[in-house]
Amino acid sequence: MADGAVYKTLMNVDTRGSGSYLDGAKKRMRARIYDLAHASFEAAGVARSLLHLEDRGDGFIAAVDARVPPVRLLGTWLAELHQRQRTGNEDLARPLGLRVGLHVGPVTHDEEGLSGHAMDLVCRLADSEVTRTVLDRSGRDLVLVVSDSLHHEVVRHGGRFVEPSAYRPARVGLKEGPVTAWFHVPGEARPPVPGDEGFDTLPVDAPSGENGGGASTGAEAEGRPAGKGPGHAAAAPGNRRPSADGRGPQASASEAWPVGAGTGAHWDITVQGGTSVVQDRATFRGPVHFGGGADAAPRSDGDPEGRESGERGAPARTRHEGYDDDLTDGRR
Repeated sequence: MADGAVYKTLMNVDTRGSGSYLDGAKKRMRARIYDLAHASFEAAGVARSLLHLEDRGDGFIAAVDARVPPVRLLGTWLAELHQRQRTGNEDLARPLGLRVGLHVGPVTHDEEGLSGHAMDLVCRLADSEVTRTVLDRSGRDLVLVVSDSLHHEVVRHGGRFVEPSAYRPARVGLKEGPVTAWFHVPGEARPPVPGDEGFDTLPVDAPSGENGGGASTGAEAEGRPAGKGPGHAAAAPGNRRPSADGRGPQASASEAWPVGAGTGAHWDITVQGGTSVVQDRATFRGPVHFGGGADAAPRSDGDPEGRESGERGAPARTRHEGYDDDLTDGRR
């Protein structure tokens, strides 16, 4: 240990897809992170005088005084952060995603800030490809990664809001070589980690890669609709092929009706071969029958509205039994 180094709980908080935020959205994103973190520190009884924090543009690093037990950060602080983040994300079209790294080790303070191998380790854990992928595969918005030593000394013994069985180990490749780290996703009993069946399959609507699926506009950061909304499965362009009649692309059979839409209209849908029909950004092969269930059969006669058989689209919105009058979210 270097002269003057002091053992502290070290933290790195990083934002998912931070490079894709436009300047205005990034400023608001950073404000949200600090609001969440400081409110959670306060709720966990961590006074600012016990906290050294340095900004990193898309997050921060921190050293918490040894007088604060690490289990309080693993338990109360993380629980508060999760609940506050979850509530705030309800109003955002693009949810704020966070990667949090924790480790206990010696750190040196100088006029320029924090330094030491322990600080390097916690930053590299939070920034590792495995941590990014665990967050993506979880389909959630917060992941905690802790060092093997912190797990051995604190996590495995449990504590208030600390459930050891909710942590899972995985090997993480760092510049200095591979290490074991432990992953926890609040809200998940057993988060997916490398080696699990299906881990390499990205969940529907999970962000892809560092950019989180594309550039963020100011509208997205403010929660105004911009682009694909939650709960919609989009088929890859490569799955489309020309329709049999040559009038446009057909949708692949794997394309899905929006899920998790909450209250609102509901239809039973039968999809059979033919041209494509688009409904709420989901594309189905026509003819599409609403309300008929799986046994519904296509009409063989001409369409009374002048369309040929096999080209029937979604019906116009009307009020009838089984249709929710409270459709105010813009779905068509």
